[in-house]
Amino acid sequence: MMNAEYITKTPEATIELGRKLAGRLNPGDTVLLYGDLGAGKTHFTKGIAEGLGVESTIKSPTYVYVNKYPIDLRSQISDQRYLYHYDLYRFREGDDLSSIGFDETVEDSNAINVVEWADRLGDNLPSRYVLVAFNVNPDEHIIQIQFVDSAVVPEAQIEAYYDEWVTPLHVRAHAKKVTDVAMQVAQAFVDVDEIVKMDQIYTACMLHDMNRVCDFKELNRDRFEEEVTDEKWNRWLEMRAQYKDMHHADISAQILNERGFTETAELIRLHKSINIVQEPDSYDTLEKQIIYYADKRVKHDEIVDLVERFRDGRARYEKFDSIDNRELFDEVEEKTQQLEKELFEGLKISPGEIG
Repeated sequence: MMNAEYITKTPEATIELGRKLAGRLNPGDTVLLYGDLGAGKTHFTKGIAEGLGVESTIKSPTYVYVNKYPIDLRSQISDQRYLYHYDLYRFREGDDLSSIGFDETVEDSNAINVVEWADRLGDNLPSRYVLVAFNVNPDEHIIQIQFVDSAVVPEAQIEAYYDEWVTPLHVRAHAKKVTDVAMQVAQAFVDVDEIVKMDQIYTACMLHDMNRVCDFKELNRDRFEEEVTDEKWNRWLEMRAQYKDMHHADISAQILNERGFTETAELIRLHKSINIVQEPDSYDTLEKQIIYYADKRVKHDEIVDLVERFRDGRARYEKFDSIDNRELFDEVEEKTQQLEKELFEGLKISPGEIG
C-alpha cells in the first residue's frame, strides 16, 4: 500500500493538515482515524471541520458516540450536507454500530464521516474511505494518509493485467520508469504537506501503457528483445485487430471502466497527450497532472527533460500521438511546459533533480 507520510510538530500543524485533507473530500466520503490516546485525532478532525466550513466547536463525542455538524452554512446547494464525527472508543471491535446510525450516514451521499478509533470497525469498512494512521514520537506526530477506493485497481492486480494483455517487457520497463518519476513528484508535494493520492498515481502509472502494443506504428516480431512465442504473437495480432485505430490510453480506459475501475480508467485516459489541449479543464487534480507529466519525462526507459522528449517525438513520428498537425503538436508541448512550471512552483526540488 502506498501511504503518504506527514510529520507535524504542533497541534496547529495537525489541524492545518486536516484542513488540507478537507479540500480533497467529497460528499459521501468517510475518513477513518487510527491511533492511540493523545495521537492528535481530534485536532485533525477540527482541521477537517474548519476546512469544510463547520462553524461549531468540535469536541470528541466519547459518551454520545456521534456529533452532527452542518457543513458550510453559506453554501447555495439545495440539500444541506453534514459532517458526522464518530468516537468509537467505548465500542469493541466488531460491535454492531447500527444503533448509532453509522451504516446510514456512511451511505448518505450528502454526508462526510470522520471516525475516531476506527479499529473498532474491524472488517466493516466502506468501499471508499480515507485511512489516516497516527503515530507519536517524543517531538512529533507521524501521520500516514491513504485513499482506499474500489474504483482504483489494487496494486496486487498489476502483474495480472500485464499477463492478460501480454504487455511487452520494454513497455513494462517504461511504465516502471514513469512510475518512478511520478512518485518522486508526488513525494515532493507530500514534503510540502500537500495531500496526494499515492495509490492512484502508482497504479495508473504502472498500467498506463498496458495496451501499448495495440497502436504501435509497426509490429515487427524480430525487433523484440524478449522471446515472442506464437501464442504471444497471435494475441498481439488479435488485440490490434480488435482495437484498430484506437489510442492505447482509450483502450485501457474502456477496459477498466467496464470492470468498475473508473478512477484508474480516467487517470490513464488523460495521459494521452492531445487531451491537454482538447480538454484542459479535465486536469483538475494533482494526480491527473502528475501522471500526465511523468509520462512526458520518460523516453523509452530513460528519464529526460521535456525538450528531449518532444524532440524525440518529432524525430520518430513526425507527429505526436497520431496528430500530424504541427501547430497542434507545438501547442501540446507548450501546455506541457506550462504544466511543469505550475507543478514545481513552491516545491523543494526542480525538474532537473528528478532522476
